[in-house]
Amino acid sequence: MNKYLSLFLLWTVTLSAQGIFAEIKLDTKNLDDVPRQAVSQLDSDIAYYIENTQWTFEDLPGDFHIQATIYLDSYIESGSQKIYTGKAFWGNGDDQKYFDKSWQFTFNQGDALMRSRTFHSLTSFLDYWVLTILGGDLDTWNEFGGSQLYTEARQVARAGSTDSFSLGWKDRLDDIEKLSRSQNFRKMKFEYYESIDQWDSGNKKEARETLVQLMRNLESSIKQQDSRILTQNFLNAKHQELATFLHEVGELSYLQRLKKVDEDHRDLYDQILIDW
Repeated sequence: MNKYLSLFLLWTVTLSAQGIFAEIKLDTKNLDDVPRQAVSQLDSDIAYYIENTQWTFEDLPGDFHIQATIYLDSYIESGSQKIYTGKAFWGNGDDQKYFDKSWQFTFNQGDALMRSRTFHSLTSFLDYWVLTILGGDLDTWNEFGGSQLYTEARQVARAGSTDSFSLGWKDRLDDIEKLSRSQNFRKMKFEYYESIDQWDSGNKKEARETLVQLMRNLESSIKQQDSRILTQNFLNAKHQELATFLHEVGELSYLQRLKKVDEDHRDLYDQILIDW
């Protein structure tokens, strides 16, 4: 069998054991009846594409969620091409939240969504965001565990930035490069889960040692421009759990440090400190 065909089949094989669950919402209220009807099944097609594409060559270590709300704002026809413009919110239902403000793609009713090495204005957009979100989740399982997927997302963005449908792709390229090089932030996410796992497993000394690095990397990442918003999104999702964990471990000074860098949740931290 041709080696390129073999690779393509490996990419697109359906593996239900992969454990990816997609929740896709499509808002088409700004479209006229004809283009709205043409994309009436697109949300379910996108969900099927995400859930049934093999995104890594190895089995994923757990179940992962991909959420997106896609707003289609306009539609034009250019020759034989039917072109949609929109924006989207992407996330994992937890600490990852992204807003994509400008995107353009071509789509004909009945088009099959298939992953390909060749850039495609619709499926490559999906690829970029799935790879980015899965990469962020894999960073929590192993230190820099999402690096390979970030690299693939960067390659997609580079291809998009030179394509005729280049709207938004330079921003996506900048964003994935900033994310991949935010090492303090990425270390902090792994250390957060690692310290809790060590503590729950009875490895108290190791958990405390990991907490030292966690606090250092958290304080560094929230001060850096490239990772400030990423860190704040993480704290929005995890601040209560983190504060409760610090209380359980008995690290009063860490909670006081957390209060200084995370003003958005100061009231909660103050209450825990009062009850300490």
